[in-house]
Amino acid sequence: MTFEATAFYILAVILIWAALKVVTSGNVTHAVFALGLAFVAVAGLFLLAGADFLAAAQVLIYVGAVTTMIVFAIMLSNIGEMDGDDARSTAWRRLGEGLLSPRLGPAPVITAAAFAVFLYTVYSQASWTLAGRAERLAPTTASIGEELFTTFVVPFEIASVVLLVALVGAIVLTQKEERS
Repeated sequence: MTFEATAFYILAVILIWAALKVVTSGNVTHAVFALGLAFVAVAGLFLLAGADFLAAAQVLIYVGAVTTMIVFAIMLSNIGEMDGDDARSTAWRRLGEGLLSPRLGPAPVITAAAFAVFLYTVYSQASWTLAGRAERLAPTTASIGEELFTTFVVPFEIASVVLLVALVGAIVLTQKEERS
C-alpha cells in the first residue's frame, strides 16, 4: 500500500469519526471541536488530491473562521450544556424509531445502500487513466493567482467593492444612533 493510500484511509477514518461525533455528541462544545477536526481532515484530503489552494482555503476559512465563530456564538449565548447520556440515548432512540416507523421505514437506509452500490459499480468499471497526472500535481496557487489577476481582475475588484460596501453598511446598521 502506498503512502497516499494509507494517508487517505487514515484521513477518511478521522473524518468519519469526527462527523459522527458532531451529530452524536451531547456536549455542544465537543461537537464544535469535532467539526473543526472534520474540516482539518477534509483539508488533508484536498492536499492528497493535489489541491493545495483548496486545502489552504479550507483551513483558513472553515477551521479558522467558521469554527471560531461557532465557538464564540456558543460562548456568548446562554445555551446550557445537555446531559451527554440523555442526549446520546435520545438521538439513538430517535434513529431507531425513524428506521422502524411505518411512515419512513427503512427506505432511507435502503436508498443510501443502493446509491453506495451504484457508486462502487461505476468506480470499479470505469477506466481511470493517469494522463495529466504530472500536470495535476503541479501547485495550483500560482495558476489560480495568475488567472485571478489577469483574466478575472474586473470581477475580482467588483466583488471586493461589494464586500466593502456590505461591511460599511453592517457597521452603520449596528451603531447606536447618537443624536442629541
